[in-house]
Parts: sequence; C-alpha cells; structure tokens
Amino acid sequence: MLLPVLLLVLPARGDVPPAPAAEQARFVFAWKGVPVGLVTLSLSPEARRFTYTSRHLHTRGEHVGQRTREVSVELGAEGAVAGRSSVSQALWLWHKPPASGCVLGREELSGREGPHCVTSLQEDRVEGTLFGQPFSARYDTRGRMVALDVGESRFTQVPPGTRLRAPPDLFVDGVPVEGERGVLGFEPPWPLARRPAWLTDWREAPARALAREVHAAFPEKLPSAADWSETGEGEAGGCLAHASRFAARAAARGQRVALVQGLLVVDGGPARPHAWVRVGLAGGGVLDLDPTSLDPVLPTTHLALAVVEPGRPSVEAGERWLALLRGEHRVVRAPAAR
Repeated sequence: MLLPVLLLVLPARGDVPPAPAAEQARFVFAWKGVPVGLVTLSLSPEARRFTYTSRHLHTRGEHVGQRTREVSVELGAEGAVAGRSSVSQALWLWHKPPASGCVLGREELSGREGPHCVTSLQEDRVEGTLFGQPFSARYDTRGRMVALDVGESRFTQVPPGTRLRAPPDLFVDGVPVEGERGVLGFEPPWPLARRPAWLTDWREAPARALAREVHAAFPEKLPSAADWSETGEGEAGGCLAHASRFAARAAARGQRVALVQGLLVVDGGPARPHAWVRVGLAGGGVLDLDPTSLDPVLPTTHLALAVVEPGRPSVEAGERWLALLRGEHRVVRAPAAR
C-alpha cells in the first residue's frame, strides 16, 4: 500500500480546491547521543515536490567541518516517487503511515530501495522496520513525526521558530567559555550521576594500563568511521573511538565502565565536544580517564555533560546537547571552593 500523501480529488460540485499549504520541519540528527547533523524536510504539494536537506559533520584529513547534501524528489499522484513504485523514506516517516503492513521505501540520499514495514500502529507512536532494522517513531496530534529512533540514531524535531545552532558548529567553533580562571561548569547547572549503579569495581592500575593500551592502538588521532562503531575498531579514530574501544576491552575483562560525553577546553580556547571514560573504583570512588590524549581529566579542562552506558541510547545526553545548541545553558568558569 502506498502512502496517499498528495492524492487530489475535486469536489462533486466542481469547485477548485485551494492549493495545499507547503510544509517544512527540522530535525536534529544524533548518533550515540551526540548531535552531528540537522535535517530539513520540505514539502510543496502544489509542485508535487519533496526536498530532503542534510547539514552534517564531515571530516577530511585533519579538517573538521560540515557538509550539505540536498535531494529533491518529484512525487506522483498518490505520493510515490514519480516514475517508481517506491515511497520516499523520510516523507513516509514524517507523515504518519496510515496503516500497518509494508511498502517499498526509497532512501533519499543513497537511492537504496527496500521494505519499510509498520508492525505496531498507535495514536501517537509507530513501530516497525526499515530495511529490516527496527525503528520507533512518535507523532503529534496532526500526525507529524516529532522523534525517530533507529538503532543508535535519533532524530528529534526542532519546534518551529526555535533558534538553533547547526550541530557541526559545536565541533568547528565550539562553545564560548565565560571567565578566565576556575573550574568549568554549566549555568544553569545540570544534575549528573557521579557513579551509576551499573559500574563495576576496578583497580586504578589496570584501568590506567588499558587507557595506555587503547591510546597506543590508534596510530592516527583523527575522526573516522571508528568513532561511530560499537567497539571503536580501526587504525584512525577520534575521542569517541578511543572511549568506545576502552569500554569494549574493559567489558572483555569483565568490567563495566561509563562513556562520558562532555566538553574539552584547551589553552584557553572554546569548549568543544569530547568523550572520555569513567571507571568505578572499590569503595565507591570513580576514576575518569582520557585515552585519546592520556592527559589528566581535570575540572579546569573537562566538563561532563552526561554519563552514558555503552551500547545503550542516551536520550538524556541528546536532550542536553539540544539545550546547549539552543543557547539555554552557558559554559562558565568559577573559582574552586576553598
């Protein structure tokens, strides 16, 4: 069954209906809780055209910037891609699928086609599979998508009229730091779990040894595909790859550690996204380690945003990154308490 998005029917009395209004929506794309892109969906029913625009983090060599890709899809009379039997994937998800069952979906950027299935259809939630991968989407009362989870990817709608920095700006420009000396903090502050219950007790010496092992295992300290893999395997990798590999190798030793998402300030510059690890110590203490640089994790250089369990989606981290992108929290320095 094809999604009937643009089926136009003339009234029996022959009146010409008004042209349907154009629509637009923005979604922040996050991977493992880290915002890496901004997706804009635009629909012009009168022109029978749907446009998918992605501004996302892009790395090439030592340069970190953003890349913009845009695809416009001409639509047939019943919402299918013109000249094909498939429906546009993002449009199918954005406008709530009307019924359970499967359609032939088409990815906008890659052109890949395959089954898109709805297995559970509720008033405000749809669950199913995209190319066999499970997804869960939430909808508002108009049947428009407000959030989508696919694996470790999450798309969150930006309310209309909201001022928001594009996520790549976080990595390129960072966040200004107010104040010249003192420990880093957020204003207003966020509560942060110092030691989650799932951390295991470990000893400092083997934990530090593993950090050195992971650091030495990456010949190149550059962002790469390893940053988005579960185990951080690869020859080159940035902070996420180092933290993920540390967590995976700790798990192989029977230890459960935490990934810490936060900000790093170097030499008085802005605060930029960074990731490191937190280890539980016997007696209830914790030890933060930065396997990317092996530098000490200090309150004057590292500012934790969220403590994340490896292998699980971090909704809290995603929400906090969004608040930072909206400018609702500032990064400040304050003198250490005496």
